[in-house]
Amino acid sequence: MPELPEVETIVRDLDSKLKNKKITAVQFLDKKAIQAPIKEMKRIVGWTVRAVRRRAKMIIIDLGGSFLIIHLKMTGQLVLKSGGKLIAGGHPIINQGLELPNKFSRIIFKFNNQTVLYFNDIRRFGWVKLIREPDFLKFNQALGVEPLSADFTLEYFKQVLSRRPRTTIKQALLEQKYISGIGNIYADESLFLAGVKPFRRVKSLAPEEVKKIWRAIPRILRLAIKHRGTSFSDYVDARGRAGNFVKYLKVYGRAGEKCIKCGRLVKKMKLGGRGTHWCERCQK
Repeated sequence: MPELPEVETIVRDLDSKLKNKKITAVQFLDKKAIQAPIKEMKRIVGWTVRAVRRRAKMIIIDLGGSFLIIHLKMTGQLVLKSGGKLIAGGHPIINQGLELPNKFSRIIFKFNNQTVLYFNDIRRFGWVKLIREPDFLKFNQALGVEPLSADFTLEYFKQVLSRRPRTTIKQALLEQKYISGIGNIYADESLFLAGVKPFRRVKSLAPEEVKKIWRAIPRILRLAIKHRGTSFSDYVDARGRAGNFVKYLKVYGRAGEKCIKCGRLVKKMKLGGRGTHWCERCQK
């Protein structure tokens, strides 16, 4: 599933292509992908895209008073077709040589400059919903603080951790209702940078360790955005390019390999159902 840096990359690219474009038609090929009445969704025809932005791991298309919210989940993909060019973000379905639309296409948005946006999804876990501004405000308030925002202060981080003293620090970082957008990859990488084992209980952390983790999170996320996210076998950004932060990963996906810092083998375990990576020597 794309995390904050991957979604941020998609959003920045799509915003440059769709901003101020008018929606001229919408085709619904799979009702399961829509978390709103079809009648409501059809109302967006004729509306103009004010902006494309991100909230947590979701893509928000601002239509001025109403908002399209898109969650790619595990195998979702957005493909923008403009002229003879395709740009894609999410699961690389187009890499399989499929035409557009294809059997995985769920919703098609057409714009007044002949641009077409396809929402594709192999496993049909992703979704699109339309909500009005009052409901969007409630939706927004229900999500945690953005870790790259000014609201992500050390005091706020301490408050978050104080709510879950018995949980592990990694599981605390993955609580989306408190901190939005951090997923498995960037939790592992942030904790490595901070020098803290992922399975440490929150209550065992010293104040200086908490501060190191707080500092590490935005540093890792900004570096990942700079390199357009992480790519393994399935993630490409909105220009159809693989994210290259994979070259900078220190522990995630490197189980059994030598730690770049100390040379000891990177370990892996299951923690809360997630594959978790760490270095026994570099993290305390």
